[in-house]
Amino acid sequence: MPRLSNALRLRAYNISPLLGPILRETRDLPSALNELRWLREHVKEEWEPTSGVKEKTKRILQLCQRRALGVPLQYLLGSQPFGTLDIKCRPGVLIPRPETEAYTTHLAEIIKAKYPPDSAPESPGSGKSSQKPLRIIDFCSGSGCISLLLHSLLSKQYSNLKIIGIDVSPKAVELSKENLKHNKEQGLLESSAHNQMLFKHADMLSESEHERIMKICRQTCDIIISNPPYISAAAFKKETSRSVRNWEPKLALVPEETKSAHPLSKDTSTEKHPEDIFYRRLIRLHRCLKSKILVMEVGDAAQAMRVVALQLATRRLNDIEIWRDWPDGQKADDEVDHVEVKGHRIEVKGTGKMRAVVLYYAGPLHRQAKNFYRSIMLE
Repeated sequence: MPRLSNALRLRAYNISPLLGPILRETRDLPSALNELRWLREHVKEEWEPTSGVKEKTKRILQLCQRRALGVPLQYLLGSQPFGTLDIKCRPGVLIPRPETEAYTTHLAEIIKAKYPPDSAPESPGSGKSSQKPLRIIDFCSGSGCISLLLHSLLSKQYSNLKIIGIDVSPKAVELSKENLKHNKEQGLLESSAHNQMLFKHADMLSESEHERIMKICRQTCDIIISNPPYISAAAFKKETSRSVRNWEPKLALVPEETKSAHPLSKDTSTEKHPEDIFYRRLIRLHRCLKSKILVMEVGDAAQAMRVVALQLATRRLNDIEIWRDWPDGQKADDEVDHVEVKGHRIEVKGTGKMRAVVLYYAGPLHRQAKNFYRSIMLE
């Protein structure tokens, strides 16, 4: 990490002595100014109007000092905007990222385009809807941000919507339920959210819990989306920021080492890259639950290629895409619009880093198609 120049430190101090501690973490003045403004607004909202200036200033200083230690701003403020929602954040649960928001929003648009609401009155004048159900499963749901945003974006069009979030962390499940209640009370979610959303505790990598997960999901779903732990132990130590390493839950970022020896990970690629073990499980659940779309967040281009290869190795027909950070954006001149994996051309959408691998179920395989697919895989 480069050292801050004395000139920058002096400039920050002349603006406000409170900027110094924040600057140690942000490393640039505009970001530090924004964070100080947000912290001041937070204290103003948090404290009674009758509270004295001295008490408020002391509280702001305490927050600035904690920020200097690397505590994420979202934990200090207690929330993070996510689409139109206000997601509560607290230690022990992963903080929502803007890239996750971007592909979640993009998925909602794809659902509307590919699977438009198919509703009709049950009988003339009955007012009842015979709309087909739309079932979405969010594995590794964390704070519930993905599930909640999908409900916000889809509930007005899909009256028969059901979204289930599943996470191994009891803290995360509790916070997701709290976020559901909070956003409903704030008027940011439809009143139907309470009956259409469910958050459950389960270990998706546990073979012993497979039947329970299938039961929770009622044996089938339309959409699976997941932001699983995908960072290697080495990358966690070398490539993540101090704030992430010291304050965000490692469980949500790095697959547990004990899981790498799990039968579900017994594969040459995942033994070599244990950070990929969740993807084999997700691909299997995509098949078992007969989902139409599977969206899996990944860490970088290399991991995206490996996940695509995992799917191709199953020899099951799926249309495959890779989405960048901003899948709705126009690609830059130096960004490719496709990649080749095992002889297959895979479309790459949007701009930014490769962020998600997406599978679209291509329908049941008849014998001729299966034989053709097998032949090209063996070439």
